[in-house]
Amino acid sequence: MRAVVIYILEVIACSGVLAALYSLIIERKVDFLFARLFLIFSVLLSAVIPMINIPVWEAALVPQLTEVAVGEVSTEVVQSTVTSFDFNFMALIWVVYGVGVALCMGSIVLQMVNILNIRRVGQMTTFDGVNIVRSQQNIASFSLFKTIYIGHNTADTDLPTIVAHERSHIAHKHSVERVVMEIFKALLWWNPFVWIASRRLVEAHEFEADNDVIGSGCDANLYVATLLKHLFGYSPEIANGLHNSLTKKRLKMILKGNSGRYALLRKVAVIPVLGILFALFSLTTKEAVAQDVQQSKVEVEVTEINDYQDFYRWVVMNVQYPSAAREQSLSGSVIASLTIDTDGNVKDVKIVKSDNELFSKEVRRVLAKAPAWRPFVKDGKRVEVKYMLPVNFVLDDAKVENVGGVVVKSYK
Repeated sequence: MRAVVIYILEVIACSGVLAALYSLIIERKVDFLFARLFLIFSVLLSAVIPMINIPVWEAALVPQLTEVAVGEVSTEVVQSTVTSFDFNFMALIWVVYGVGVALCMGSIVLQMVNILNIRRVGQMTTFDGVNIVRSQQNIASFSLFKTIYIGHNTADTDLPTIVAHERSHIAHKHSVERVVMEIFKALLWWNPFVWIASRRLVEAHEFEADNDVIGSGCDANLYVATLLKHLFGYSPEIANGLHNSLTKKRLKMILKGNSGRYALLRKVAVIPVLGILFALFSLTTKEAVAQDVQQSKVEVEVTEINDYQDFYRWVVMNVQYPSAAREQSLSGSVIASLTIDTDGNVKDVKIVKSDNELFSKEVRRVLAKAPAWRPFVKDGKRVEVKYMLPVNFVLDDAKVENVGGVVVKSYK
């Protein structure tokens, strides 16, 4: 769970840095294509960079001490019922995450259904080579992919301006970018900066469409008047519409234009910022081989186990506290079952109970290289014997009471 929380915080931190970078040096200061791509990839990179693990620095060697608590080993597998309440926070996190994704994806589907309904009951016409759906409802004009949707009360005199605006959205494939961003927003709904990036992408689309219309020779004052006339009415969030982001800065951009000073320098400035984020969240220390005090005590290789206490000692000398578990401050226990066959070989190793897969993996690793036991003899014949081996992983000076089996303590 700690690892999930750290990942979430790192993603939010990356997103915040890139959002600040966009506001300071990119928004309305470089070409619209670069701004759009930056917003989309900033969301993607913010989620990916913290996942990347590039070991670069040498880790300090961490001494690890291990001790044994004397206990008995069961010679049969006993199925017990756990009566204590063990709340699984990771399961809760996944449930909450899944509900959030489902709600966001459901919103996308609902918007698409509404658009299909408008298309189904609307009147399909063409204007200047573009498909236009004239809705029976009072909607704000918008476009989705290669179709423009307008309200039933749209005046024919406004149609050329509206079509010019929506043609720009279609030409630049803004709808595709909107759908991609909506999916990102659904998957990363818990990141507030994704919602901000989505809104800024809408603004960039509108800025670009406005700029194209003004650049085609349309009178700016007449264009602003058309925008205000078509400000109200239904338009799905996933679509490109005249009503979106009708703010003071959009009107300012229409009347004063886009600032492009030092555009190349601003673009290049993105590279060192990404490099810093990679260095902070992707470059990590190399996996260090712990200096295990218990291993330094072993001078003679054990070739045969005589009894379970010999086996305990051998396990103690070989088991290690998983470094990943130590970094995440995890502790827990593992109960493994194993069989000693008639030749004394350890086989059929199974994890009966485990608090964490990191601990299970370490116990499997140790038991996979266990030396042979002295064969068990009963009534003059060699027999197989089944054992249960408890291994307890404990951090620092935590007390372990009434626990049988091996106790592995890690002292930081």
